[in-house]
Amino acid sequence: MVSYHLYAMGKVERLWGKDWPEFRPERWLEKEETITEEEKWRFVARDPYTYPVFHAGPRVCLGKEMAFLQMKRVVAGVLGRFKVVPVVEDGGEPVYLTALTSKMKGGLPVKIVERK
Repeated sequence: MVSYHLYAMGKVERLWGKDWPEFRPERWLEKEETITEEEKWRFVARDPYTYPVFHAGPRVCLGKEMAFLQMKRVVAGVLGRFKVVPVVEDGGEPVYLTALTSKMKGGLPVKIVERK
């Protein structure tokens, strides 16, 4: 039996660089070359075998595209009006739970602050 650990795959320095623990959404963004001076970004997908949260190959998650669509809609709606601030105790880190889907013990508590 061959197996891999999804959570550990996200921490492999060889794949993600020395700053793997940092939250850097720009890892999946690339500047577009445009004629205008306006700066535009586009999403660049990673190899599904490198970042296998939805698995890869012939048994890829059927809900993957719907999950991406929902994520984009929620993020656009929420971040336009609010800031999402994690509520963590000093020095505390979320604890990953091994399960069929990725989960954190107790979830990830956040505070929503309206933008001014």
